[in-house]
Amino acid sequence: MRSYILVLLASCFIHAADAQVTIKKTAALDFPCTAYAAPGMEAVDTTAGRGVANNYLTWENGDTILVKFMNNVGSKSIRNKIMQYAKEWEQYANLVFKFVPDNTPVTNIRVRLGSFYDKIGHNSKIGITCNDVPQTKQTLNLDTSDFIDISAYEAEYKKGGEFARFINGRVKDPNNYTNIDFLGDILQFPEADKKWNLKIVGRKARHEFGHSIGLLHEQSYPGGIKWNKDTVYKFYADRFEWTKEEVDNNVLEASDQFFTNGTQYDPRSVMHYDVKAWQTLDGYSLISSMEISEGDKKIIGALYPKNKKVSSLAVAKIQVMNFTKLDVKTDNVRKGLVITPSFDLKTTAVLGRVHFVALLTTEDGKKPIASTNTRYSWNNIAATYVPANMLPSSKISYNKSTKKNLELFFPFREMPALNGQKVKVMFIVYMYDTTNNKFDRVAASSMSSALMMPTGN
Repeated sequence: MRSYILVLLASCFIHAADAQVTIKKTAALDFPCTAYAAPGMEAVDTTAGRGVANNYLTWENGDTILVKFMNNVGSKSIRNKIMQYAKEWEQYANLVFKFVPDNTPVTNIRVRLGSFYDKIGHNSKIGITCNDVPQTKQTLNLDTSDFIDISAYEAEYKKGGEFARFINGRVKDPNNYTNIDFLGDILQFPEADKKWNLKIVGRKARHEFGHSIGLLHEQSYPGGIKWNKDTVYKFYADRFEWTKEEVDNNVLEASDQFFTNGTQYDPRSVMHYDVKAWQTLDGYSLISSMEISEGDKKIIGALYPKNKKVSSLAVAKIQVMNFTKLDVKTDNVRKGLVITPSFDLKTTAVLGRVHFVALLTTEDGKKPIASTNTRYSWNNIAATYVPANMLPSSKISYNKSTKKNLELFFPFREMPALNGQKVKVMFIVYMYDTTNNKFDRVAASSMSSALMMPTGN
């Protein structure tokens, strides 16, 4: 997300004891969240009055989730507040956020505290997709410049003293000094701790940690909001430089009705954006909630019930981990491609069926190669695949020893006419939820190097 400040027409005058600076009054925007999209990603419900989550990305009921802050950034006080707001979810969910030291080598969630200089904003991976992120990268980002209590610093400036002298020493043009300049100078001011707007800290922390346990944006509830799409695209393009795809992903796209679990749209959800009347066709508007709503409590309690081992909303899920390599070789004796991926696969408490799929793409890896072959295709893409029934609550390693236990074979004669064309092989794992008749793309785990296909195949 790109963070900017909205400059209003009005201006205010702030007087220090030894100088006068005219600050063009600005209002800090409520920076929107860009929840990272998950495979098939990327942000669920059970009782009346609640919204949406991705059942396939929730943690296992009773999980302890390891969380750390990154890079030794952030004062003790702001960290403690973020932890406090995050752990509010534990009151309603059978989950534990266990905050561990910054130097802990392996964690599930990693919190990065940034500022508007980074242009990353507020966002989080959804649920268990946090485990797909390298340990050196954050899974959850908070823009701390959004947390600054501007009014408190304006009052501090009026008093004069060290803060006023610091600001005055940085102002080069007193008649053209905006609140974005003021905010930047506040961030640079050396002090033990900042003055925080805890209402904003609380809402953002609750919202992003809601994503981290599987909740999606509430405005994505199917049919919940009648958007004036052209106006919404223009607003986010002008204000945040978002592309149409970013607006679709974070604002407009409705979730599958499956993920509402029969519940109703919840305008009070902490997972909801602000909505302006001019953004909708019927003038509907709302101010986003600062607190976890009653609906939020009900859905998270249904997803992670404290009174049973497995939620009635649980679906078959798998995790692909420790992917080490994708070995693709041309076998001139068997006359085809031999594909042997190496990875670990972990299943959850609900039984599922897995499809290991190897697709053919163009040499640049950007375009799948179409096929009309009914035996060797996946959604009309040239492919070979191997289905497998998985035992619940199990873990298996594929091709991690000298004895190979997973091979995909693609005969040249079953491929489209490639006539010496170079192709790449993309390996993907799909999980099939037999109970709900739904496919979930788990991971595009690897792409091979370019391979020359034989002529006349």
